Amino acid sequence: MSNSRALVIKSIKQGETSSIVSCYLEEIGFKSFLVKGLYGQKKSKFSRAHFFPLNFISLNYSYNEKRELGFIKEVKPEILYKTLHVDIQKSSVIVFLSEILHGVFREELEVNNNLFNFLLSSLTWYDKISKCNIYHIKFLIELSKYIGFYPNIVNEHDMYFCLESGSTTNRKPLGISINGVDLKILKNLLGMEFEDLNSMRINKVSRVRILNYLIDYYSLHLQMFKTPKSINVFTQVFK
Repeated sequence: MSNSRALVIKSIKQGETSSIVSCYLEEIGFKSFLVKGLYGQKKSKFSRAHFFPLNFISLNYSYNEKRELGFIKEVKPEILYKTLHVDIQKSSVIVFLSEILHGVFREELEVNNNLFNFLLSSLTWYDKISKCNIYHIKFLIELSKYIGFYPNIVNEHDMYFCLESGSTTNRKPLGISINGVDLKILKNLLGMEFEDLNSMRINKVSRVRILNYLIDYYSLHLQMFKTPKSINVFTQVFK
């Protein structure tokens, strides 16, 4: 048996009483576990709340590379969120980002301590602040740094950002590109810390447009990535 801190990515009910929980573990990367008895009539030794999306937990587990699923022996909360699962806007963001991360981790299976630390620090920061309506946008931009396609600003005066190449250019690309006000917003976000996000004002139309660009950007750079199903509910909450 082994121990590791872990980020819960997704939990799916399996049969009448069990659940398959996908986690990103600090020690071994992305893995899935079968949790038995979680929905049974008898009291389970696990709480369903442990496996809410993007919870940080501490696991005692067994895992065999020859088997698709591991088993969780013991779980306890690593961090107790105060707002992420009770604030309607924040909980919508969490569900949306968990879908994003599930798509990412279908391809990014290896251990990446820098990525784990980024997820830990950014989510705990989001939990502590009262409100931030562009957190998800900054999160997606920063996440791309750890999975290999962070936007490259070749020249500050370039007029276009090509989503396919991931770089700016002064010639209009054949594919999807960002320019004008949206490119200015992207450049500003690249140079900004999470702590400074609330000093930036972006209207709803621009937020939706930038988010859609980022979804397209991920789709172009990750073969198995799909647009999250929760995006429509998510955008409605942020009206």
